[in-house]
Amino acid sequence: MRILLLHNPNAGREEHEVEELIKALAQAGHEAIYQSSKKKGIKKAIQKEIDLVLVAGGDGAVGKAARYLIGSKIPLSILPLGTANNLARTLGFTASAKTLIAKISQGKRRAFDVGLARGPWGKRYFFEGAGAGLFADYLLAPRREAETGQKISKAEEMKRHVVEMRRHLQDYKARSWRIELDGRDFSGRYLLWQVMNIRSVGPVLTLAPGAKTDDGELDFMGAREEDRGLLLDYLDARLAGTKVKFPLRTKRFKKMRVRWKKSPLHFDDVVWPEEGEERPEPCEIEISVKGSALGVWSEVRRKN
Repeated sequence: MRILLLHNPNAGREEHEVEELIKALAQAGHEAIYQSSKKKGIKKAIQKEIDLVLVAGGDGAVGKAARYLIGSKIPLSILPLGTANNLARTLGFTASAKTLIAKISQGKRRAFDVGLARGPWGKRYFFEGAGAGLFADYLLAPRREAETGQKISKAEEMKRHVVEMRRHLQDYKARSWRIELDGRDFSGRYLLWQVMNIRSVGPVLTLAPGAKTDDGELDFMGAREEDRGLLLDYLDARLAGTKVKFPLRTKRFKKMRVRWKKSPLHFDDVVWPEEGEERPEPCEIEISVKGSALGVWSEVRRKN
């Protein structure tokens, strides 16, 4: 196969990683074309004659590539080098890079749904999830300074995020949202609401454990004031290393309308509005699903 290797040079922890990946691809019988996810030219590189885009990086790098592949015949595959790797986890890319490369030839194209939001910006796609409240505000909040000069593991980095989110949640105020799912009213005051395309978001917060990636639907999760204790217990369990199912149920839907004032939204790990960007108030957007919009190349069928 002729493979575009889209690599995030800031991901991973080993020296000479790019050379090793290209060498492994050649040993597996593939031709690799290199492109940094941090430099311009991704769209142009994808337009070349290639059979597969292989993303070596985290969720952000996967999202960059996926946006250019919506509706394309070229599938996407992943070498998880990021911190959370929510997309890779959901799609079954959990083995080592060496193992995943060795099994590329055994892969098949699988359908993957994509979230679509229409608003003042026009339209934008998301792959993990979108939402507002606690998580969106946390993405905007200044981070507490960590100890300098120390290298920490990915697990420890995610744990620190969970600690900070729990701290924010203790006195976080619920806000009013007008929400309609497939014509049904779900308006109310929410601490957090999320539209999930996959099971987890952020520091592997599994907010929709039953989410499917090829069913033509999205999952809505809403946490109200009376659910604060359940959220705190869930985060406590995460910090304790205990496997626990998220305590709130989700609602599957195809089309959502949201109307609100002031609060920010997030699409994957990007917050809207960005700094200096204006929005109308009140604001109204529509969220829907674009079924089978993306092709994912994987060796085994995913467990949704």
